[in-house]
Amino acid sequence: MNADWTGGPDKLLEADEQRKDVARRFRNTQVPLMKLWTYYYGLGGDADEMSFDAYLNEALHLPAAQVGLIATAMRELSEGGDQ
Repeated sequence: MNADWTGGPDKLLEADEQRKDVARRFRNTQVPLMKLWTYYYGLGGDADEMSFDAYLNEALHLPAAQVGLIATAMRELSEGGDQ
């Protein structure tokens, strides 16, 4: 968990579930990590590659806005939105 986490217990449980869902969806896609990170970054994401990788491996929390961008990037890439 990030040292700057400020959510309460309910928010932490919600964030954990969201992280697990995003990680599961990533594992089920054929999109390479670097391609996903590059697309996410192009959407305005600001997590560095290492933090992004850690998040997708359920080892780090990211702010909700960043998680939304990751989900958008995964959805668009898996639907062929980068072509």
